[in-house]
Amino acid sequence: MSKLADFQTTGDSISLVKLGDKPFTIIKVEDSDYTQGDEVTKGVKITTKEAFSIEGKDWSKFHTTRIAVVRKLGDKTIRDSINGGTPMGQVKCVSAKAANGKDFFNLLDA
Repeated sequence: MSKLADFQTTGDSISLVKLGDKPFTIIKVEDSDYTQGDEVTKGVKITTKEAFSIEGKDWSKFHTTRIAVVRKLGDKTIRDSINGGTPMGQVKCVSAKAANGKDFFNLLDA
């Protein structure tokens, strides 16, 4: 059985979910919102220093709408630092548990 994430590629990037918990170094961040009908979900596209072989192709750009990741990389100081030439990493996207018991994905130092 396939999952929706198996088919979510956008141009030159692939869903961050495909990277799993592999560590990576972020060298560029840009906005990459997801639009479905009239609803717009904030998102980011991450360019990594490393290229990862996924499904027979090398990828170094990943998009995500994971709220904690988008908020962290939407911070002006963090984004300006990365896009100004100071790479961030290595980091990885991991599953965590919020205070209310809900699972979410967070970006942490590897």
